Amino acid sequence: MADAEEGRATGAAAADAAGPSRRLCTGGYVNEEYSSDSDESPLIDAGNTSLDDDLDDGLARDGDEIVRIRMPEEERRGDPHQRYPKERGKTIMAVAMLICAGVSNVIVLSVVHEKVPDQPPLPDFIFSLTPYYPYGLNITEYIMLSSFGAMALLILFHRHRWIVLRRLATIGSLLYFFRCVTMYVTQVPVADPNWKCSPKLHGENATFANVLLRALSVVTGLGLNIGGKHTLCGDYIYSGHTIVLVTSALFISQYSPRHWYIVHYLSWLMALTGMFLLIMSRGHYTIDVIISYVMCTRLFYMYHTFAAMPGLRISHHNHHRKEIWWRLFEFMEGRSLRPLPRRYDNPFPLRAFIALLRPSAASADHRDDGPPPSASTPLLPGHPPPEYDTLPHQQPQPQAPSIS
Repeated sequence: MADAEEGRATGAAAADAAGPSRRLCTGGYVNEEYSSDSDESPLIDAGNTSLDDDLDDGLARDGDEIVRIRMPEEERRGDPHQRYPKERGKTIMAVAMLICAGVSNVIVLSVVHEKVPDQPPLPDFIFSLTPYYPYGLNITEYIMLSSFGAMALLILFHRHRWIVLRRLATIGSLLYFFRCVTMYVTQVPVADPNWKCSPKLHGENATFANVLLRALSVVTGLGLNIGGKHTLCGDYIYSGHTIVLVTSALFISQYSPRHWYIVHYLSWLMALTGMFLLIMSRGHYTIDVIISYVMCTRLFYMYHTFAAMPGLRISHHNHHRKEIWWRLFEFMEGRSLRPLPRRYDNPFPLRAFIALLRPSAASADHRDDGPPPSASTPLLPGHPPPEYDTLPHQQPQPQAPSIS
């Protein structure tokens, strides 16, 4: 026992004399520093000598202790599409859920239209400070469509477009399902006294079938005022226009290149302009816009925080596990274990398209010329064999000169 303690003391004294030491954990990504803008580089193999080169370049100093860590097999996969699985089935399911949420909003609106109180507009502080601008709603919808189109174009060219589309559809469906509840439980008077609402159903016409038919007419116009078919009233708490404006700005800022500052600022400027014009046109009360902004940003930030940091999901102190949408999140993002990089590619690769055309062209020429003759081609009964000067796999042999 005394010899062991003396040996440990001697080792500690030698370590102190050699200077401070530190551990270098290898087995990570050393060829390229990990960032949200790049996919991870392949891990170093056991026989790779690049680590020794890094040590020679000054990565390790005297007294450093190098610890190699064996990474799990799923962390060693080099294909970015394997590290970030597409899971197209979940994406299709999320898109279907978003469509269902949108249709449900219109049906609830058609029901709420019958319950809107015929009273003057509620007092609104921003209404008292801003002039009435009736064309603001149309301008807001054009801005909204432009922002949504830019976001859709960004998702199309993103390398992990299936994941981004799934997140957009999941977040959007949650927001619109929540909106169905808030619209139905509370009805407020029409904010714009000049807005012409469709007549309410009375007597024998007040059937659920007529309510559905009226909702379908709004769906054909996408629920937009510029479509000329949105004449129902009561869709106030909270603002659906603000959902599209804010969500588009959030996704553009999150998934576009980090140094595209102008695009980020422009997307938020368009969102704020649309919300301000929406209030000026009396299309929504100010409280509708504020609640919609808070709902969009809180849900987006929570969703992406847990998607990028899976360690927080299993924490006992994570009270967000009690959220009503948590099980849906775990299903949609169960295999997302790292932040999504900002990488892009062409969804319509020209080379692959040309490669698909080449075999077709070659087979067409082959059909025009007929099947190539072959010595092993079976002969039909009663048909003489074809006559060839030389078989295709044989070359004419040179004739030896005759000696006379």
